[in-house]
Amino acid sequence: MSDFNTLLAVKDLMAKDILTAPDSASIVEIAKALTGNSTGSVVIVSPDGDVVGIITESDIVSKVVAQAKDPAQTKAGGIMSSNLIKIAGDCSIFEARKAMTDGDVKHLIVEEDGKQIGVISSTSLGG
Repeated sequence: MSDFNTLLAVKDLMAKDILTAPDSASIVEIAKALTGNSTGSVVIVSPDGDVVGIITESDIVSKVVAQAKDPAQTKAGGIMSSNLIKIAGDCSIFEARKAMTDGDVKHLIVEEDGKQIGVISSTSLGG
């Protein structure tokens, strides 16, 4: 791994425009949001605005389409991944990769002062 990658901070590569949806949103609504915003994930929030999960394109394929569920009737809360790992924006890219590997996840919620400021994916890290 190059020194360049270990010196970069997570906040330098994270997606800052966070797409969010309530856990009551249908998978049709989630898919439309993903398509309309050219992103690969939607952060799911509670009515209080707390981050409670994430849905990726892969989740829709494996948890809805492959199981022949009706996407209009399936709610985000029913398929979201709730194994969320949060990381500080000033952490290194190396730390982010390690957190993803250790937690077996492909997305991290990036926080600063307890507030979500972005999302970083394994794709952003070159993986």
